[in-house]
Amino acid sequence: MSRIIFISLLLTSLAGGSAQAGDRVWRPEPGTKSVKQDAISIQRQLDQELRAKFDAVASSNHLLTAQAAGNAGWGFIAEHFAQIDKDRDGYITFDDVQTFLDARSPLPAARARAAKKVQVVE
Repeated sequence: MSRIIFISLLLTSLAGGSAQAGDRVWRPEPGTKSVKQDAISIQRQLDQELRAKFDAVASSNHLLTAQAAGNAGWGFIAEHFAQIDKDRDGYITFDDVQTFLDARSPLPAARARAAKKVQVVE
């Protein structure tokens, strides 16, 4: 459940109203047009958000440790750090995180990008 929906439901219940799971809790401003997003624009937005979060928590040399990931609230990354850190040097790059997440993404663009990065060593 998104934070906006949760907060809206909480405030409604505190105000004495009733709210149901299907209730509309957000209404766009009158006269605004909704913008349809395709898979590519969604993937681009997710990539930008991931990059911003990574840059905020990574060290000045753009490397992230398991401890820094945990301290920043990136529990999923901290828990899977050993899988992400393929070269076992104790640091991961943005590309390492992106490749790991792309391989698990439901979006076709991300999976295709992850497949291009897979290196087969014989």
